[in-house]
Amino acid sequence: MKFARVTLAACAVMLGSLPASAAGVDKLYILYCGEASATDQSRWSPGVNVGVPIQLSDNCYLIHHAQGWFLWDTGLADAIAATPDGVTGANGALRLKRTKTLAAQLDTNGRGRVAHRASSLSIR
Repeated sequence: MKFARVTLAACAVMLGSLPASAAGVDKLYILYCGEASATDQSRWSPGVNVGVPIQLSDNCYLIHHAQGWFLWDTGLADAIAATPDGVTGANGALRLKRTKTLAAQLDTNGRGRVAHRASSLSIR
């Protein structure tokens, strides 16, 4: 959770440092793309917080900017939403859950077809 807040804050600072005309972002939708819970945080930080449970959220971002729509991340698989209690992995140490599909949320926003065609990830 702390990592997610730090990451989101860093993104906000980077976007906030751009002039409005350069950024070109006029809409930002934060979509629910799943959640995870684990029985041991040390799975991600060996030797630290051994045996301490952790809850993680998975967000996706639908952005409208000057050049069109951009979908940042697609989250956990939509198929997980078909299992109300989620799915477990790692011998029960990790549970993944999704209550709404990404496709349904994009359709709700009226951007399903556009966003699916425009989704990408750019790393430089």
